[in-house]
Amino acid sequence: MKTTILQKEEIESFLLAITESEQYLSKEYLVHAIRKSFLHYLSDSRVKGFETPLFLRELIEYVDSRFEESNITASNMLDYMHCNDEHNWIMYYDSVFLRPPKKYSSNGVVECDRKLFMLVLTGFIFDYFRNDKIDIQEIIEREDLSYETNQYGLATVPGVIFKRDYFIFDNKAYLYSILTNTTVIEFADSMPGFAKVITEQIDTGDVLLRLDERLALPVNQAISYSTLNFEKFYGPQFHFSDSLLKKQKTIIVHIDKESCDKLLMVIKQDFDVKYQKKFLHIEIETLPFATGEESKTHFITTFLHGMFYPENDCFTHIDYTKNQYFLDDYVKKYSESTTDVPIDFYAKKELHYKIWCVENGSYSREVWYNLMIASLQGKYRKLLDEILV
Repeated sequence: MKTTILQKEEIESFLLAITESEQYLSKEYLVHAIRKSFLHYLSDSRVKGFETPLFLRELIEYVDSRFEESNITASNMLDYMHCNDEHNWIMYYDSVFLRPPKKYSSNGVVECDRKLFMLVLTGFIFDYFRNDKIDIQEIIEREDLSYETNQYGLATVPGVIFKRDYFIFDNKAYLYSILTNTTVIEFADSMPGFAKVITEQIDTGDVLLRLDERLALPVNQAISYSTLNFEKFYGPQFHFSDSLLKKQKTIIVHIDKESCDKLLMVIKQDFDVKYQKKFLHIEIETLPFATGEESKTHFITTFLHGMFYPENDCFTHIDYTKNQYFLDDYVKKYSESTTDVPIDFYAKKELHYKIWCVENGSYSREVWYNLMIASLQGKYRKLLDEILV
């Protein structure tokens, strides 16, 4: 039976009220950091009888109480969800678990499992209102950093343990943020590529990460959602030719002919007053193609920075950042069409969003390269190799 216009309005009013509640908002960022639809994620718990995740209990109880107060029937809500579910997960839950044919009585009435219904309804709300548009400004305004940080919001994490979908620090499991590149290097790796390089190839200095408490759960509630990852990369041998830099700043740009995406490398000479040594800032930034006709209001790029000391032939600092640019500024930056916004134009400091960093150690060229490759998508890896050969 299709929902009437009045029923539809009541249902949509109910759903919006849930999304505006403190209970929902406190879990929204955590759930959206799970890199699959939430109803898909929940399907993996069927072997445990669809046990309610502990971190969602308060929200589900709230949804249940609000639903009880409404005049909406479970059948009407399920019909509405059927019509608004892009991935057909509602059909799966409904036909297999909630209202399978064998559950119907002779008069056509079926009582569905209320506990599972509330779990599915809550999952639908997360998926239906999921906003895949990423706004760093919004993330910064809402993030909860409870540990002491540096000026970029990164905290030192001694003893951190990296897992496939999260990292463990101070007895808490932090999901990787949606801005973190979690691509693995080898098929069955148990952690993202950048984490594997840090774990296996870096044994000096500090590791710094962004500890947003919105992504943290007790270790015994850690969220794992990845299956085997079929994306694999093969890195070429490392080539890092010594260069004679005649200018204070050297800019290198390579472009992918098919997509017109660019990879920018900026090398800036500097001097370490403390140690009386010259060093280089080596910056890499991904620049996706832009024409200015896009409907989006901003662009987000990957920005990688390292500090290289030629005399010691090593890096002492490497970090991974996401930059957000307003559309007009980004188009000018990408197109190199004006002198006031050059291609190496920086994002505003508050939109220069650092994700991880290693520093105060001695890191080889190979470690730097491996971290670059682990942090870049396929076409940008190819462009980086073109620059370095």
